[in-house]
Amino acid sequence: MTAPTQAPSTFISSEIGLVWQRPKGEYYLAHHADEVARLAAQHEVFLQSMGRLVIAPVDLTRSNLRILDTGTADGRWLLDLHASLPSTLGHQYIGIDCLSKLFSTNLPSQITLKEKRIDATWPEEWQGSFDYVHQRLVLPGSEHMTHEETVTNLCQLVRPGGWIELIEQDHDTPNSGGMAKAEQVVREIFTNAGCGYDYPHKLREFLEKAGMEDIKVEIFDVPIGVLNPDPEMAAKSTWQVRSALEGFMPTARGIKCSLPKEELEDMPAFTERELKRVGGYQRLFIAYGRCPSTFT
Repeated sequence: MTAPTQAPSTFISSEIGLVWQRPKGEYYLAHHADEVARLAAQHEVFLQSMGRLVIAPVDLTRSNLRILDTGTADGRWLLDLHASLPSTLGHQYIGIDCLSKLFSTNLPSQITLKEKRIDATWPEEWQGSFDYVHQRLVLPGSEHMTHEETVTNLCQLVRPGGWIELIEQDHDTPNSGGMAKAEQVVREIFTNAGCGYDYPHKLREFLEKAGMEDIKVEIFDVPIGVLNPDPEMAAKSTWQVRSALEGFMPTARGIKCSLPKEELEDMPAFTERELKRVGGYQRLFIAYGRCPSTFT
């Protein structure tokens, strides 16, 4: 499969604000002005709860590893991983994203960023070449092939004995107040796009069907707002959620979601108020598996 061709984006002014006729496969927050800052805040909040950058049992002390981060945005995860390890190890860090405008231009020489989609053909020379493949909150962007096909193709990039790690957020997590309403809107957006919202629960199945071994799934409930004990992280977690919801609004208006118009328009601000009052959680499913030594 060759790289899909994107249709031009169209924004339409309406009485309630901008409506986005999002082309199939285009990143939901592609035109969000604060996206790099939001992703940085989200990264820090997630890392606080996860406790480490890598959950899979990858031996990062070995020399000359090839590490791939898909949906890398500005490369922040790769940059932090690179900074946490001795440069003398000689690792090669590669990040791909469908939006090169997010790429940082101030990265170490060991880090390379490339514009590429996860639901298109991978370079032949990448097949079976990576010791560790990492992906976080990217599967909803796979709209030109099924999620299962996307994961299978990712697994084929892992060399025998290497690891793949997939992280996705469950948008059907029990929450009250603002997060419940916000997650309802996100579920309706993803359902309208055709991908649904149950994919985090299928990560183990995807890895099994792709032939991976030693598969494990870990679940992290990331505290948001007042439930986060660190005041700085409480503020960052609240802001990154509201910022994401503001970015989703042009798409939400276009699908005529089930919230009344007034509630939908107030949803980002309402969510922020509720997170400061009662808090909430973002539930992450983290699935990882090892490529068999005889994988073909």
